[in-house]
Amino acid sequence: MTWLLILFGVGIVVSPLMWFRQSPRQKLITELRRSANSMGLQVSLHRRPDAREDETRLESVCYRLPWLDDSCRQNWVLHRYSNRGWQSDTLSGAAINSAGWKWTIAEADPQWGHLLEETVADIPAGVSAIIANNTGIGFIWNERDDSSDLQKVAQNLKKLQQTAKKFAYEA
Repeated sequence: MTWLLILFGVGIVVSPLMWFRQSPRQKLITELRRSANSMGLQVSLHRRPDAREDETRLESVCYRLPWLDDSCRQNWVLHRYSNRGWQSDTLSGAAINSAGWKWTIAEADPQWGHLLEETVADIPAGVSAIIANNTGIGFIWNERDDSSDLQKVAQNLKKLQQTAKKFAYEA
């Protein structure tokens, strides 16, 4: 009987420590973010891509690359899964409009049309927005996919980053 009481007491002491163990989902996210960091991507919490000015809650995760040059900076958001925003009239991206992608804040220059259409076709389904702001170019991603989709995210972000640099030098 004494041993049962001792085991019960040890169980009560040890059980709260088990709450500190990561779940398999938390392990996946930790590994994804560690891999993203090693690829040069910055991972941060971000507002919803379609958020209004007064909505400041950080409820999305943004995988971002900083701009290569100050002249590259853009300020636009292309998002899906929301009715806020407007469809593009200036971009030659029929696939962007037909897939439900909408703009908020501002639209990208028309020269981005072809590249954004390629990007939208190639990114993982978990990416809900492409964000360009003063700090860099990024994707809002739900992190439900594996490292192969992280590779797609990184490749597309690097392509967008390089194109922004090219467009800045042409201007």
